Order: sequence, then structure tokens, then C-alpha cells
Amino acid sequence: MRLLLTGDSIIARNEGKKEPHINWNLKHGLTNVEIENTAVSGINSGAFFARLNELVLSRKQCDNLVILLGTNDLATHKQVPLQHFKQNMELIASAVICQYYPPHVLLVSPPAVDETKQHVRNNALVEKYAQAVKKVAQEYHFQYADLCQAMINAGDLKEISRGIKNDGLHFGDLGYEILAKLIIQNLKSM
Repeated sequence: MRLLLTGDSIIARNEGKKEPHINWNLKHGLTNVEIENTAVSGINSGAFFARLNELVLSRKQCDNLVILLGTNDLATHKQVPLQHFKQNMELIASAVICQYYPPHVLLVSPPAVDETKQHVRNNALVEKYAQAVKKVAQEYHFQYADLCQAMINAGDLKEISRGIKNDGLHFGDLGYEILAKLIIQNLKSM
């Protein structure tokens, strides 16, 4: 199976691995998987749409496409208004649907955060942006994975959200285990 992963730093970060951490997790959880990762740290939905050809459309088509955006859109110091974010996600969805049959696209919500360390994001705001991602996934008949809720359900966000930066957002092993599990569950239903 060929898998294209893209989005923001949550998908891009290595967190001490020799490749993006999520690639490493997925290779250990799936057999015969080939992964291409075009994620860009710091990117928001508008910048992603502007670079969509480079990041997705001009790439050799994969069996499945996974997109995680919203983390930077919701940050209060550079916030993209919620309705504008949803419109950007709709533009992205309408473009990728030309190449990817809807059940083979997975949209992932932004992650939950440790609010004691993360001062420009909070989980109430993450949930609002996650709902926008969910609505777009429903409109386009894409798969949807609620990473925010999965992290909250898993327990101690302070522990789950701890990564090398220890900023309450960029998680390490525990967070990537949750994300990989969500992606694998969805891939099995694609």
C-alpha cells in the first residue's frame, strides 16, 4: 500500500527518529506500506491550499491520502477565522477529490493540547476547528479521525502531549501511538 501523509508539523516532526515519527509508527504497525510524507511545519490551511499542487496533486498517486491541518489555523496569535478555515478545507477537499476516491482520503483533526504549557491554543478552540474538519469530511464523504478526542480519551494530556519541545502541542511517543492507531483503524476501513 502506498500512503501519502501531509499537513503541518504534527505529521512532519521527527521527534528523535530518523524520519517523521508518524512514518516510523505506521511502518511498525502496517505490513507492506510505502509512505511519502510532504508535511510542512508551520503551514496553515491557506498556505497548504496555495502549495497543494506541490504537496499532493503533482505527486505520484498513492492508494490513500491522510491530511492533518488546523493546528496553526487555530493558534490565537495567527488565527485564521473558523469559517475561513472551513472554506480552505473545502477548497482542498474539492481539489483532491479529483485524484482520490473519497473513501481513500482521511482528514485528521488537530491534536488536543496540554493547556498548562500551550498558551496560544486551548482544547475548546481545537474542538471547534475539529468540528469544521469533520463537517468537510462528511460533505465530501471522506474518512475522519478525531485525534483531539482520542487524546483526551487516552488520559493524561500532560504526559501524552510531552515531546522534545515540551510545549504542550508537539507530542512524542505516546501521542504518535494514538495518531498511528487512528490512521491504521481508518486505513483498514478504506
